[in-house]
Amino acid sequence: MPQPHTFSSPAHPARHQALRCGPLAWASVACSVLLSGCIAQAATVAPAATAPTITQPTPPTQPVTGPGGQAYPYATVRVTQGGSGYNAYYVFEPMTPQPVSAPLVVITHGYTDFSGYKMHRDLIMHTARMGNVVIYPRWQTALWAPCAGSYFSERCMASATKGILDGIASIQGKADRVQPELDKTSYFGFSYGAIITANLTNRWARLKLPKPRVIFLDEPHDGGLQGPTEPALDKDLSGIPANVLIQCHVGEQGVISEKNKALSSCNTLFPRLGHIPEANKNLVMVYTDKLGTPALSSIHGVSDSTSTNAFDFFFVWKTFDAMRSCALGGVDCATAMGDTPEHRFTGVWSDGVPVKSLKVQTFAPIAP
Repeated sequence: MPQPHTFSSPAHPARHQALRCGPLAWASVACSVLLSGCIAQAATVAPAATAPTITQPTPPTQPVTGPGGQAYPYATVRVTQGGSGYNAYYVFEPMTPQPVSAPLVVITHGYTDFSGYKMHRDLIMHTARMGNVVIYPRWQTALWAPCAGSYFSERCMASATKGILDGIASIQGKADRVQPELDKTSYFGFSYGAIITANLTNRWARLKLPKPRVIFLDEPHDGGLQGPTEPALDKDLSGIPANVLIQCHVGEQGVISEKNKALSSCNTLFPRLGHIPEANKNLVMVYTDKLGTPALSSIHGVSDSTSTNAFDFFFVWKTFDAMRSCALGGVDCATAMGDTPEHRFTGVWSDGVPVKSLKVQTFAPIAP
């Protein structure tokens, strides 16, 4: 059963010489001493020159309201765990107050999240407190278990599928649990988890998974063990519903910046979405911004909770929130999709300078 878990002035040589001289010499020396003392005193009083203090700008913090903001309708999250090994899963329910039901969000981690849910903890908690049931299939227990990148990738697919379905079954139909609204399901995946997510949402009907309404893919990558063009990714992605809202992200210094990988990640995946209208799909890029301290990095892992920052608040969380609001309620669409000012906006440094904005395309390849 799944279980829940809260500062001697120096002596003057001139004075010693005066003790052996006549009155005139003494007066001269006395005057010299007085002048010397005045000079010394003046030197003591004069303020020391100091270098001006330079304050580095700081990154933007989480906004109070709006997509990605902290106006949470639910104060707490109930966490339960089920399954075992690489078939484990976690369920997160919005609480305080407890709703009867809520839209479902599936968040799939990348490589090396062998236990728990630390890789995406902050994203999960934000999403649940925004009013969603979140299922986190914990599909990996070791570097090569159950698959090794593109080698034996179907094993990882099977583990993630089982985790999702078992997670749904663990709460569905139970009166004391928040019921997942399966017709309002969104999917998020990072790195290898984004490869898995793309494949799962492509095969959703055959695997009996909830139909995707929203898909957010953060730097999909299978590790490149068998080549740079993501061989673990389904060659045909026409099973992804054409009316879905889908966004694929690569960082300026992420996967495509690596040697021989300019056409990897989203640049491999996006051309396979030809059946999806341009209005429903975006290929996006965040840029490294070193204006302030700490800098904002675009390396692989902008959604990783070990370094939650403005790119989470103003890109990942904001965009994913807005995509769901747009798909399910018809609001926040200008923030969710398209080459719009609202979508491109990634916050403002403390000195008032905007953070480098998002690059948005509806075609591949994308490059800095």
